[in-house]
Amino acid sequence: MKLTGQTAIVTGGGRGLGRAIAEQLARLGAHVVVASRNAPELDEVVLAIKRERGRALAYAADVADERQVQELVFNTERWVGPATILVNNAGVVDPVGPLARADSTVWLRHIAINVGGVFLATRAVLPGMLERGYGRIVNISSHAAARPSAGRTAYSASKAAVEQLTRSLALELDGTGVTVCAFRPGSIETRMQERIRRASPEDYPDVEEHREKKRTGQVGDPKDRARLIAYLVSEAAVRNGQILEPDEALEREAAAAMGAPV
Repeated sequence: MKLTGQTAIVTGGGRGLGRAIAEQLARLGAHVVVASRNAPELDEVVLAIKRERGRALAYAADVADERQVQELVFNTERWVGPATILVNNAGVVDPVGPLARADSTVWLRHIAINVGGVFLATRAVLPGMLERGYGRIVNISSHAAARPSAGRTAYSASKAAVEQLTRSLALELDGTGVTVCAFRPGSIETRMQERIRRASPEDYPDVEEHREKKRTGQVGDPKDRARLIAYLVSEAAVRNGQILEPDEALEREAAAAMGAPV
């Protein structure tokens, strides 16, 4: 499986899972546009990719800002080529705590990033993908979409919205050559996980579960999830409207596509 000739946009690509995805896509031959609000982090990611002789471009943009997202997609096409892959990875976890004490500005900003960012980026790339009859979109979700959790009303609501957006959009895309799916990476070692583990039990009653996973080595490596996501954005994978998780079947498919031992 190669992604040579593909142009990929990865939002939230400055660190954690987003960085791992950007590096994996570049490793497979895609020209990757790495986007986030943190320009210094982006430069570091692009430098690392280029050291491995990959192709990457850093682009600072806020996914909650419509103008910035439109410029991201326009300039990607102008400088690199039309986007054939979009990974909507950008997201935040705060606010963590009871809704009764939530700051409305922070809560709504969360929705603007986690849901609005997916909408804006997807809407910006879709016309070109539909015109060309090909595209792969993967939205990063979470088990929080299906599991209610006190103290994380914004995050749970945002991920549930992303999954329903994915399912509904898939119906619109059926038969077009463009596909969209959502992926729940599970517990992986990122700054978001660190933030959750630092929460107080008063703000987040389930915090001990996350701490226990860390103590017992149940927190995964973002690079392992990035490999699965790279498979999902490939031409070989046709997943439209599905909500996916790491499991043995998906691992086998990805390994076979990449020529690795199954």
